Amino acid sequence: MDTETIYREIKASQNGQDWHHKNCFGCGPENPKGIHASFPFHEESGEVRFPFKIEKAFEGAPGYAHGGVLATLLDEAQGVLCFHLGHFVMTDQLYMRYHKAVPLNEEVEVRCWVTMVRRRRLYTKATIHLSKSGELLVSSKARWYDMSERTMRRMFQGTVFPIDTLLQVLEVNQKRGKEIRKRLKLQKVNS
Repeated sequence: MDTETIYREIKASQNGQDWHHKNCFGCGPENPKGIHASFPFHEESGEVRFPFKIEKAFEGAPGYAHGGVLATLLDEAQGVLCFHLGHFVMTDQLYMRYHKAVPLNEEVEVRCWVTMVRRRRLYTKATIHLSKSGELLVSSKARWYDMSERTMRRMFQGTVFPIDTLLQVLEVNQKRGKEIRKRLKLQKVNS
């Protein structure tokens, strides 16, 4: 589903491109130097979860991903997760732990989830595992500032972003997020 469809039909977002601009470094398909990750939302678990391969352009040590690119990938994934759950956020704190070097051109599994929501702050965690072995390579946790509508309006004033429509999509996403949290709590109680 593309951004125009999301905005026209006011549907819940499914990946990063559903709301980001096309030149976004993390998910923008038109950014020639970007990461080009899609950050899909997994409704069953309430997580952003996807396979990914780090390309040679993002090399740090020979044969391995640059740590800054991995930080960007997990920062973006956790931020997009917050949007999928109805929150427009800015990074407040990002903590990274590099357990092992991430090899280039090998499939890894990226996962992130919300751990807590308190007032205007959201807390998330994320991991990168090697797909073939499940080995933990990188973990992250972040704290997010949930922006107010007033701040968003000021931020997007004079841009092509359809702020009123974006707010409607956030409302739909927030409703979905509440339903998912309720369902996951029930599953936890019943297990």
